[in-house]
Amino acid sequence: MTTGLDKYFEHGCGTEKKDKLCRSRGGESCAFDGAMIVLQPIADAAHIVHGPIACCGNSWEGRGTLSSKGSLHRMGFTTDMSEMDIIYGSENKLYDAILRTYESAKPKAIFVHATCVSGLIGEDIEAVCKKAETSLGIRVIPVNAPGFVGPKNLGNRIAGEVLLDYAIGTGEPPFTTDYDINLIGEYNIAGDLWLVEPVLKKAGLRILSRITGDSTFEEITYAHRAKLNVVVCSRALINTARTMERKYGIPYIEVSFFGKTEMTRALRLITSKLELKINPPRRTEFKNSVEEIIEGEEKRLEEGLTAYEQLKGKKAVLYTGGVKSWSFISALMDLGIEIVAIGTKKSSYEDEEKMKEILGENAPLIEDVTPKNLLRLLKDRNADILVAGGRNQYLAVKEGYPFVDVNQERHTAYAGYEGLINLAEQISNSIRFYASKKMQDTRCRIQDKKHQASCGMNHASSSPHIQRQDILINPLKHSQSIGAAIAFQGIDKALPIIHGAQGCTFLGKVLLTKHFREPIALASTRLFTEDVVMGSGESITNVVKGVIEKNNPDLIGILTSGLSEVKGDDVASAIKNLKFKIQDSRCQIINVATPDYEGGLETGYAKAVEAVIESIVAKNDKTLRHSGLSGIFPKKDCRQAAMTDNLYVNVLVGSHLTPADFTELREMIESFGLKPIILPDLSALDGSRQGISALSLGGTKIDEIKEMSKSEFTIAIGASMAASVKKLKDRFNIEYKALESIAGLMDTDVLMETLSMLSGKPIPQKYERQRRILIDGMRDAHFYYGSKKICTALEPDLSVQTSRWLDEMGAEVFEINVNENGLFSIEGEFDLLISNSHAEDTAKRLGVPLYQMGFPVYKVLGNNHRITIGYRGTLTLVNEVANLLSEVHK
Repeated sequence: MTTGLDKYFEHGCGTEKKDKLCRSRGGESCAFDGAMIVLQPIADAAHIVHGPIACCGNSWEGRGTLSSKGSLHRMGFTTDMSEMDIIYGSENKLYDAILRTYESAKPKAIFVHATCVSGLIGEDIEAVCKKAETSLGIRVIPVNAPGFVGPKNLGNRIAGEVLLDYAIGTGEPPFTTDYDINLIGEYNIAGDLWLVEPVLKKAGLRILSRITGDSTFEEITYAHRAKLNVVVCSRALINTARTMERKYGIPYIEVSFFGKTEMTRALRLITSKLELKINPPRRTEFKNSVEEIIEGEEKRLEEGLTAYEQLKGKKAVLYTGGVKSWSFISALMDLGIEIVAIGTKKSSYEDEEKMKEILGENAPLIEDVTPKNLLRLLKDRNADILVAGGRNQYLAVKEGYPFVDVNQERHTAYAGYEGLINLAEQISNSIRFYASKKMQDTRCRIQDKKHQASCGMNHASSSPHIQRQDILINPLKHSQSIGAAIAFQGIDKALPIIHGAQGCTFLGKVLLTKHFREPIALASTRLFTEDVVMGSGESITNVVKGVIEKNNPDLIGILTSGLSEVKGDDVASAIKNLKFKIQDSRCQIINVATPDYEGGLETGYAKAVEAVIESIVAKNDKTLRHSGLSGIFPKKDCRQAAMTDNLYVNVLVGSHLTPADFTELREMIESFGLKPIILPDLSALDGSRQGISALSLGGTKIDEIKEMSKSEFTIAIGASMAASVKKLKDRFNIEYKALESIAGLMDTDVLMETLSMLSGKPIPQKYERQRRILIDGMRDAHFYYGSKKICTALEPDLSVQTSRWLDEMGAEVFEINVNENGLFSIEGEFDLLISNSHAEDTAKRLGVPLYQMGFPVYKVLGNNHRITIGYRGTLTLVNEVANLLSEVHK
């Protein structure tokens, strides 16, 4: 466990303001994430996350840091702790995982990161690391920054101390010069460093050590030989620079590389500090050379910015954190853009003071940056663009406001002189797009007033090349809480709250937003050390009461985490007491146990659906059923239906369908004259939602869920819905049919036959026509599938559905169990890999194309609008995959 946290406050914060500076005001992640942000860019080091799946599964490959020196920083390593590991301890497993990691990746160093669960149960990672270091002969370094000890900022500082304790000062450079500098806190996001370093080189400066963007472990070991430390993100690693000044006598300066003004200031400040260490005859020459470089770069910049003169006078709302919170003010002002509001929720007191230095005492600093208030600021202040992090992208997009992402998930470099041109181009493109499409009209928001059978899963033929290991490398698995959170997005006016450290929610929300490209409703109880020690029932109460007062939800789901489960929180009792305190509210509150040390995305989703049915579906008199056809279907037999109109049908849908699939499914069912109650209904995430809310909008309404007990029949789609459909059967005697797949020719035939028999109506002609077209398309494409080996690495329900239509096409399918294997363990000779966006590097390693589907998909556009079910969706899949296979054939 981390101790002595005061040193991070003392060295990095004004002690009289340490609470505001070092304790999160919300809107950011946890200490674990902060430590990873600092350390993971080291390109030749491996990072093992010692804990259950959520910490690694939600974050690996999620940051925009780039490197020219290796790809280990893009890989995820986790011990994926199970419940048995928590009960009996997992230090031996961790030791074996370290050895396995070295054997697999041959890193120059290994960092082992504690998480909330491993920290809480007292795993001695220092002892394990020391033992492994002796065995391997490389540095194996413990990082004690579990999420509950504090916010991301504190994790940054802990990581800096780790480098000071285990790396800096342990090596020597081949040679040194009078112009050697270290860059501290520069992570080469989107290649920022690559736009700055050439300018520094032209000025005669040499970067001795990069801490840590585009760095190697070795160069960090000799950082103590630099002549000057240049701190780029002062909030994160100022303690590192101050310690190096005391210990090694290296002075430091704080700079920013964003914008012309700050870049020029940085070059001159570096020059002024270094010239004191240079022999007098060379000082003038050095200084003059730097001024010539500045003059030339600024001249080229002015020429490059002539194409963006139209930006002068535009107005921007800025919301980011750390050094960016004030340095981007300067960059925007360099472009002639007026800053009309600045969100400070993620900024420190020091950051705020720098903002005031630039804009004056009346700087428009705004603490409240909730989505509603951000939208109000954009409207009231006539802003032309929102400059913020990726989580706010869809807030702007939904309301028709231009947006530029400036946080760590971005894909464009903005540092240096050239970076300012990139920023101008991105802003200009966004403004021009919305102006040309007249998207501003959408700001006048129009509120839409309309408002069993076999479930066996033994289809997977696991590849003989896959073996369970102590270390999960590049995990495919995701946590139960992510799955449950997805399910709640399909219920109108719902809000899932993860009961755990704030990083659980932050990282999960980032991942969900990247996948769905929509605002995601997700909150956190934000547990810190005092909550872990003293109890956290009050945290649940305060968060839930606050949500109800501000947003008036119809449903709140409390999702437990590994941390809250291991520490033994009685969430059920907390909810019971809470319901007593809020009797005036119509909000339903349910508990879903989703610890990340068991199960995965699909099980968490299924648990949420089952909990909703258990808690909300009302017990109604069977004589009041919608159709009055109670009992017309013999048990588990759909083949004897009576002719009827307005037959209500429950439809329980697994997590494997896209938002567009939900719309397609509803259309299919309604075309037979049936009335479906779909739970959950993720068509709410198809891009059609209007308005901004902290709650999920669209989806199944609570009143509809209550009425599910009146329906005559239930269709369950996906084996994961087995428990939920059985619960409806057991409680309300509603007959059902379970379908493992609704894609492919034969499985779609079964769906159509089922709907036809339920309604007593023939299959509509349009689907008969779609079927003929699919058959024709399958015949055209089958040449490309014959004898092809296709590896699928997908969640179980999607894996079954995909393998079945691939089998129809004549392909040989190898299914990977995503809950037990990582991408790194996939070996063999295949013709195609079907998996999520994380599998891009794996496909390259295997030398095969990648067809992206499943979760998460964020490297291709249109995934959520892709129909993958029914005759029409199957034809699309058949053709798209055949096109990839045809390239292999060539």
